[in-house]
Amino acid sequence: MIDEPIDPDDRPEWLVEQGRVDEAITILEARAGGGDWLDVERLTDLLMEDGRVEEAEAHWRAAIEAGLPRAYGGLANMLADAGRTDEAIAGWRAAVEAGEPEARVRLAALLAKAGRMDEAIGEYQMAIAAGDAAAGVRLAKVYARAGQLDEAVRAYRSAIGGKGVSRWPLGALLEKLGRADEAVAAYQAAVDAGEEHVRVRLLAAQGRLEEATQLVRDKLAEPGHNPSYRQLGWLLTEQRRFEEIEAEALLLKDDNLVGLSYLLAGAQQSANYHEGCPADCKGSTRVVRHLPGTLG
Repeated sequence: MIDEPIDPDDRPEWLVEQGRVDEAITILEARAGGGDWLDVERLTDLLMEDGRVEEAEAHWRAAIEAGLPRAYGGLANMLADAGRTDEAIAGWRAAVEAGEPEARVRLAALLAKAGRMDEAIGEYQMAIAAGDAAAGVRLAKVYARAGQLDEAVRAYRSAIGGKGVSRWPLGALLEKLGRADEAVAAYQAAVDAGEEHVRVRLLAAQGRLEEATQLVRDKLAEPGHNPSYRQLGWLLTEQRRFEEIEAEALLLKDDNLVGLSYLLAGAQQSANYHEGCPADCKGSTRVVRHLPGTLG
């Protein structure tokens, strides 16, 4: 006999693992009446997984009627998961009216996902005007995806200083615009603010590629940094250190195929890789003029 959990809070999950979904739902339905948002979320998630969408919706609507905080957002999330996008957007608008935390940025994100960019931009701008500086990060991403990089830069600048906002992406945007001096200044500000992982990007933007290469090699000497091989491949190719790439590839070939794939992808993102290259070696890799891949 499999021991049941001692903690009652763990029992629903244990019942699900045992295939006793209806029993788990019964327990959660009893708890959901107590006015705990988390219990309602657990219940409706389980109902959704079991294909019982109408029941899940009914529980969220009952929570709204009972005045449960964040219930409008819970319903909107459920509707979005069910593919009912227009209803989900309406749900997030109701959440905004109800004053639920982060409702406006969640609404904006769903509008952007639905391709309604002008509306999404408007909602992000209202969130920023209401004091949510960090919403500028998401607005910058919307502009960047639309190729409106100048607007993305302005939006990101407005976000710096907001809670949890990193400084380094501003440098990446400026590099894409070819504004090298401003990018260097942005990366330096990030390093000065304690974002030490950005130092390799700062060195690369300054043209100090040999120093940047050594920093990446230092990182790769530690486990768990395979994505950094993309940066190594790009840096070595930018410096035309092709023999070192070949030697690195041979070392990775037998023991680390994932690292090898990153190394070659990074090399192919350097314009130098494609000089004099036969048509069959070009592939579809996009050439970039700045350090690719993971945070430096």
